[in-house]
Order: sequence, then C-alpha cells, then structure tokens
Amino acid sequence: MDSPSTDTLGAALVENGFAPSLGLLDINTSLSVPHGFEMPAPWNLPSRLFKFPIEVCCPEGERPRKLGLRHPLLADHPYVRHVEAALGFEIARDGAPNRHGYSSGPTARWWHAVDLVSAGKWRELLATREFTERACIMNAVTFGCRYSRHDDKKAAGYITTAEAREIMREIGATKPGDRGRTIRSFSAPSVCRQEKGAEHWPINTGRQCAEDAAWGMIFGIEDGWFRYDRSGFLQWSELGCERYAAGESASYTQAIGQTAFAF
Repeated sequence: MDSPSTDTLGAALVENGFAPSLGLLDINTSLSVPHGFEMPAPWNLPSRLFKFPIEVCCPEGERPRKLGLRHPLLADHPYVRHVEAALGFEIARDGAPNRHGYSSGPTARWWHAVDLVSAGKWRELLATREFTERACIMNAVTFGCRYSRHDDKKAAGYITTAEAREIMREIGATKPGDRGRTIRSFSAPSVCRQEKGAEHWPINTGRQCAEDAAWGMIFGIEDGWFRYDRSGFLQWSELGCERYAAGESASYTQAIGQTAFAF
C-alpha cells in the first residue's frame, strides 16, 4: 500500500490529464467530465452527478488516496469507463468515504434530482430516478415550487403544481386528505424585514417529512396561501397568514375586518 508521501494514484491522475495538479485535485475532491468529452443520452443531462461522477478521497495519515463512484450505476458512465481504462483498474462502486465514513454520494443523489427539476427536465428525472432517491425527488419538488425560473420571471416556478402533482404521482406519493392541516403543519408565518424596509414572509416547512412538505407546497400555491413576490420567490400571502392564524376554525377574519369561511 502506497503512503500519502508517494501518492502514486494522484500522480497517475495528473499524468493522464484527469486533474491539472494534486493541489486542485484535493480542493475539488472529484474528477469532472472535461469539456468536449462525448456524452450520449442520458449522461449528457445537466446533472452534477453525471458531470462529476467520481469522488476522490485525499490521502491522510497512513490512508492513501482513493477513488469511488458517487452512485453504483455510474459504472456504465462513458467517462468512468474512460478513466478506468486509462488507470487499469475498476473504481470502487460504493464511493470513496473518508476516515470518518463520509461520502459525497448521498449529496450527489440530491444534486441529480434538484438539478434536473431546476433545468425543467423533470420528465428526464423520472426516467433516471434510479440514480437518486424518492425523498430527494420530493425535496426537489418543494424546491421547484419555491423558486421561479431564471429565464422567465412570469413563470410560476421551476415546475407548475400540475407538473409537481405528476411527479408525486409517478413516484407513488400518498396525498394527504386535509389540505389546510397539511399547510398548517409548516412553521407559523413570520415577517422578515429587509434592509430597505421591504417585508418578506418566508415559508419554513419545519420538520415535515419530504412527502408532506411537497404536498403542503402544492396545496399552498393552489389554495392561495402562498404567492410569488416580484423577484420570483414564493412567500406566505396575506390570505395564508390569516388562514394559518385561524387554525382549525371554520371561519377567519380577513385583514379588512370581514369574516370569511375557511374553505
């Protein structure tokens, strides 16, 4: 076994052009697919899991440098095969955890879900769901509803509630029966005042599981509890604040002082 002082694996990575230097390799802790490398579908999707498929564990103490895949199914990735052919050995399929047992694999699976939802590639996400986890997809639904598209400020979000519902249906999510109770399981609305005095009412899903948080976001948008501000960020609406404060009551008092029914 090589000691970190020799680091033959690191030297081989630099020599083969997989990293510009050992210093940058240790900073990046991964091997990235270079620009111009041919990537057929689905590997050409805008997913950081596909762009950075190999994690690198830096040498430490008597532990030598290690390589590992961020997901076992990346064994079929064209760049992974290219690296293995150049190095002459099979890269570990179960990642390259450090001495504390930490691997970036779980984080990379979240990247796959959120990157594809953010890019408007939610159908491609469903087609490649084996590279991520069910909870990651649900959390990506919550994220996709929360933020607007950068290229279209008029759009409701990265995904519409109809698209969010289709994603949840495809992964077998269970829809709660009580819409209001699901939304009220979020943390209570609390105002956040910005430097210029503008008020913002951020949505905190609290300690809800990924499934309930996603459904609460969908229901909140559909029922008007949440609204998008001029910057394209989702926040509590005046109606939502009033409805939340009313609790389980069948009616609530609007800001104008008029009583309204909570349905």
